[in-house]
Amino acid sequence: MARLKHLVVVVPGIGGSRLQTPEGVARWDQHRRRLVGAAFRPERLRLDRHPALVPVGLLPDITVLGPFVVPGYDGLVRKIRNHFDDVRIDVSVPGRDVDTRADLVLFPYDFRYSVAHAAERLAADIDARLGGEHAGARRRRVIVVAHSMGGLVARYWTGPLGGAADCAALITLGTPHRGAPKALEVLGNGLSVGRKRLTGLTGVLRQWPSAYELLPRYPMVAAADGGPALMPHELAADATEAASFAQRAKHAFEVHREIETTWAALRHGPDEPEVTAVFGRGHTTLQHALLPASGTGLTVRKEAAHWLPNRDWHGDGTVPAISAIPIELDDPRARRAVPERHLALGSSSVVVDVLAEYEGEPLDAVRGDAPDRPWLGLDLEETAATGEPVPVEVALHGTTADERTRVQVRARPQDGRKEGGTPWLPCTGTGDGRWHGDLPPLAAGAYTVEVAAGGVPVVGRLGVHDVMGVLDPETADDDAERKADA
Repeated sequence: MARLKHLVVVVPGIGGSRLQTPEGVARWDQHRRRLVGAAFRPERLRLDRHPALVPVGLLPDITVLGPFVVPGYDGLVRKIRNHFDDVRIDVSVPGRDVDTRADLVLFPYDFRYSVAHAAERLAADIDARLGGEHAGARRRRVIVVAHSMGGLVARYWTGPLGGAADCAALITLGTPHRGAPKALEVLGNGLSVGRKRLTGLTGVLRQWPSAYELLPRYPMVAAADGGPALMPHELAADATEAASFAQRAKHAFEVHREIETTWAALRHGPDEPEVTAVFGRGHTTLQHALLPASGTGLTVRKEAAHWLPNRDWHGDGTVPAISAIPIELDDPRARRAVPERHLALGSSSVVVDVLAEYEGEPLDAVRGDAPDRPWLGLDLEETAATGEPVPVEVALHGTTADERTRVQVRARPQDGRKEGGTPWLPCTGTGDGRWHGDLPPLAAGAYTVEVAAGGVPVVGRLGVHDVMGVLDPETADDDAERKADA
């Protein structure tokens, strides 16, 4: 085993930080009671009622409850500690002194605000840790490992805030560098579980600047008149349900422009950090939107748009593969396609592989645009409603199925209960290496959905899994104003 030679900073995605009030009352963490409170009484996370929540740590494990599916980072930290010797860990908490001897820093932040807000705190934290070192020693001292929206935070620190000289490398895991159509679906049309509209949660999310910064910054809305495709911020003011959508989307687009402009200036210069963009590929992912002739009522679709590149890449179930690569990154050696879906990317073993290259051999491994072994792509919603069957779509990538190939699916409760799940159920082939299965209606709770394929050419057996929350929509608080905050 080797030691970490760099200061490694882990920046989580949206929802991946524990938040509490200045008085120490938890508002968002791994405990079921408080997650229930946030899910069904979303005013707990309203910016106008609680503008000063304090980030105090990263969420452990992957948590699913109701409409919330949030990543955990215990697995990532454990893998780093198991691979490297004597890893000293510190958590960055506002107002707390930093441990300047730490090798691994966990950086939680208030994910409701703009990535610029979090990046300013990241800059101050790193300055506090490296401030005692002379310029030569602190140069290239930092490696950032960033999941999902955390990659935008890191890019803003290195770009607009000028942190590039301190940063040796940036490893982004499923970061929506170019945004995600899923954000347009939630902000434009509202959040739904099954046929139930969650208006309270939608209203809270529409307050968050960060949610708008997840909108696509490429043309992905097809106009009914056949004109050029539009970016979300180019939509007319009444194209979505959100009253201030256009204005907020435009401001978010400018944040991305800041990042793009400053990183373009860094290109091939002495301060440009090396970037490894890790992205999931082959899983069905929302890709583009259609705007009807009426100009209102967007439909966000999973089919790849004909005007966008690499239509067969799909994504990680949340972020399209083409979006998880920084806009200026044209070197295929700086990107790694993996079979994991979006949440699992936060603890992907590829992070340890890349860190080991930096701490040992030079970073010159050949990387491709596809995983090096066959894998299964999955189409599974993160949440489902009680009383409704759960459709599961599976696709085989990297090889061709034959008459021996069989696919089956099951659901297991995450709380360890033996009852409440399903046995293995066969999936039906639909042709062209694809299968369909339906899980029966499930009780409310969190489940691991597993897919297994046997008789696969080249490898024999393959598997893929993801977590899913099942919500009873009738118990959800649709109107956040109906309940007093607690």
